[in-house]
Amino acid sequence: MFFFYDDGLDEDKKRDIAFQTVVGIRDTINLAKKQQQPATYEQSLRLIYDLDPELYRDFDRILTEKNDNDIVKLYREEAKLQSEISGKKIEPEDLIEKEIDRLKTLKSDAEAKLQDVKHINRRIAQLYSAIENLKPRHLTENAILIRDFAQLDHSTVFGEKIMSDYKYVDYVLQKDRFLRLRLLHPDREEHITGADLIYEQYDLINNKVRFVFLQYKTWDNSGILYFSQHENLKPQLLKLKTTLCDCEFCDPPISEDFNYRMPYCCAFLRPTDKLQIKNSKMVSSGLLIPVCKSLVYSDKQIKLDKRELKYETLNHYVFEKMFNNNLLGSRWFDADDVEEFYKEKLILESHDTLKIYAREFVNSKVPVLLDDNDEPPF
Repeated sequence: MFFFYDDGLDEDKKRDIAFQTVVGIRDTINLAKKQQQPATYEQSLRLIYDLDPELYRDFDRILTEKNDNDIVKLYREEAKLQSEISGKKIEPEDLIEKEIDRLKTLKSDAEAKLQDVKHINRRIAQLYSAIENLKPRHLTENAILIRDFAQLDHSTVFGEKIMSDYKYVDYVLQKDRFLRLRLLHPDREEHITGADLIYEQYDLINNKVRFVFLQYKTWDNSGILYFSQHENLKPQLLKLKTTLCDCEFCDPPISEDFNYRMPYCCAFLRPTDKLQIKNSKMVSSGLLIPVCKSLVYSDKQIKLDKRELKYETLNHYVFEKMFNNNLLGSRWFDADDVEEFYKEKLILESHDTLKIYAREFVNSKVPVLLDDNDEPPF
């Protein structure tokens, strides 16, 4: 049972969580691909299909159904009612096809009598268009990441045994890199309050890990996030602070490896825009706010306003470049220490969010990852 099947969830809340998750997958792709051209939201939605086809269908419906034309809405509604009455599943496509057959019969009779059928032809064309609208996306087209069907075995690396209950999909990035992607807790509908992303870079040669945690929340149409409307936000931010910052994961290494870099912040709030009811285009501002800074605002103000935050935040493009150049995010840790930390803090067991857990494996002597045309920052 997947959490979007739960009728107890408010429709807007479902849409917010779905969009947060798609944005999180998109951020994951952008971090992994390390290219200037960002992934599209459509490509991100397709990766969700790889991970969980049922969840994909829920997301596809909730993110696009609101823009169906009146014909599609009519037959969706009729199919739902007939399914409830008959006790068996009736698809809207079946009802539309029956109507097309009926109109074609009428058209044939009318043409035999030399009667005008232009309105019938128009209606048949509309019905065919509605069927196309109801078809699932062509998920194999324009794949943004190449799946590795060999499912490379790294069961000896940290966390793989304790993560054995969760399905994963492997994607080839380059000959020495690949991405392992998981969705955690998609079936805990009574607990889901938002989306998180844990993104790791795992250096296989040195058995080292660095990471960043992103907490996704939705602000309103004007780019304002009121703390009173997200009662769980401050507790979640505090949890990140106590789990990561207060446990010294944001501290610099004892011996600095770089002459210059940003602080070692590894926990960020990632506000996303609310998906408009009358506009299906998925767009997100892409700002990232350090958790510590977000908490300062929560103590002093009643809201976060992106117009006031522009000098204290990073956009997603700058964030991705800096993280991949090792200028942002946690320092490198021994994998065994991180595994123990995950176990102790139950990082992967929290059920209040739909977690995107992405692990980028690096099998290279140089763990700092750059674009092909980039020069090292040091």
